[in-house]
Amino acid sequence: MKYLLDTCTVSDFVKGQPSVLARVKATPPNLIGVSALTRMEVDYGLALNTERAKKLAPILDAFFFHHRHAAV
Repeated sequence: MKYLLDTCTVSDFVKGQPSVLARVKATPPNLIGVSALTRMEVDYGLALNTERAKKLAPILDAFFFHHRHAAV
């Protein structure tokens, strides 16, 4: 089964929410997708808060890199 993550789930992952971290880490990257809309919402949120963007950009870049082929 493939999973399409919404913006809240990506946000929870980046924030380190334990149950989301566990589920994402336990799921192969090729089974996780992120829509273009979710990516846009994350990028927009970071644009609104540059300090947060500096902290989270490396985490999000790695996350989106690992899930780039599964984008839906």
